[in-house]
Amino acid sequence: MRWLRRLSITARITIGSLLVASLFGLAAVVVIRIGVASILHNATVTLLNNDIAAPAESVQNNPRGPFDLPGGGQELAVVDANGELLASTLPAAMEPKIDKLISIGDTPTMFQLGDDQYLVLTEKVDTTNGVVHIVAARNDETTALILDRLTAALLIGAGVLILGFGGASWLLARAALSPVSRMREQAELIAGEERSNQEPSIGLLTVGPAQDELSELATTLNDLIRRLRASADRERQMVSDASHELRTPLAVLRGQLELAELDAGDPEALLVDIRSSHATALRLGQLANNLLELSRIEAGPTSGRIDWRTLVDELTDAIDRARLLASGDDDAGSISVDFEYDPRRRPATDARIALSPTDVGRILDNLLGNAITAIRSVPDHGEATVTAEIALEAERVVLTVRDTGPGMPEDFIPVALDRFTRADGARTSTSGGSGGLGLAIVAALAGSAGGEVVLANGEPAGLIVTVSLPLVRSNDQ
Repeated sequence: MRWLRRLSITARITIGSLLVASLFGLAAVVVIRIGVASILHNATVTLLNNDIAAPAESVQNNPRGPFDLPGGGQELAVVDANGELLASTLPAAMEPKIDKLISIGDTPTMFQLGDDQYLVLTEKVDTTNGVVHIVAARNDETTALILDRLTAALLIGAGVLILGFGGASWLLARAALSPVSRMREQAELIAGEERSNQEPSIGLLTVGPAQDELSELATTLNDLIRRLRASADRERQMVSDASHELRTPLAVLRGQLELAELDAGDPEALLVDIRSSHATALRLGQLANNLLELSRIEAGPTSGRIDWRTLVDELTDAIDRARLLASGDDDAGSISVDFEYDPRRRPATDARIALSPTDVGRILDNLLGNAITAIRSVPDHGEATVTAEIALEAERVVLTVRDTGPGMPEDFIPVALDRFTRADGARTSTSGGSGGLGLAIVAALAGSAGGEVVLANGEPAGLIVTVSLPLVRSNDQ
């Protein structure tokens, strides 16, 4: 069957259609032949009965004869009770076998005589001279000839119809698959333009007006093309962003290493240079990790699920980590980190957020870390607070992080969630180590769960970040 796989779809459809048509054609020929044979047999039996009717009446009225038997293909014989042949128009070769013919009885039976076949019927007639048998026979040669010619005609007609059906199948298959050929040509053109990095002249495959399998195929392929283009765009964007953002810290690291080489004779200066180089290397590593994490999030939705209890646990853990971060503040003043939630309000037991516990922790760590960094950017910030709150609103969980820091410029808020954006004063400052990716990661994680992030300046100061995440049922996939 390997040769069949090498054929085109059109050829396979045509061959399959010819096979099916041949089977149906042969079945039709057999059925028609059987039906005609039955009709001819019944007609012959009727003729035999008619042939016997007149001689039977004559024998009953005059058992001694003479008997005027008809000819013209009507083979008849009258046999008395002693087996004596009283009259006969049977073929001469059949008369010696009259005893066998009488034994056939009143059931029409085929009788072989040489190369010829006869349908024989015998009827008993009660007379004053005893029982008289009347034998009637009909040569089956005509019936066989009719059947043979009919079969030959049917086979020729079926062959012509099968060939016509095969040609029609080939034409219909070509016509039905022509949209596939056009889609292939369009796909080759799109692929060529993508490989050469040209602006696509054909955006997507053409979807036909019919709601059939081909339109569904085109729709699916268009969706695949969109996702592949989006993936390629993300890859190009990540490479572009990485090359742009890594250039500066790499240059700084190179300069620090050159200074360390110059300060080789001064242990104290060399130690300062090494520590500076180490901090820059850590920042480079964090930047690379954030880029990879952002690319992973944008590549597809998360498959994690987190319930309300685990969400509260992640909140308290993130608060503990933020307090440890805030306790290292050497500037004047202190930073208080706290959280709020109403334990009496909770969603249904099967309600989940479409994020993993790790992703929720990453959102909280980024928001709390950004808030602490923003407060530290203000000299002598005094007593400052950072508060995280989880609330339930309808079928959504709302996570809010407030701080008493400097806030953000109003014109920066619309672009604050974009990657590598930094406000003056550096709320998303590189001192925080995120490289301008913290809020972008938060927005990407929230978007992957079907949620959204809203930023607004507080009154009289500070920033309010609201993350709204929809609840899904645990059995939803």
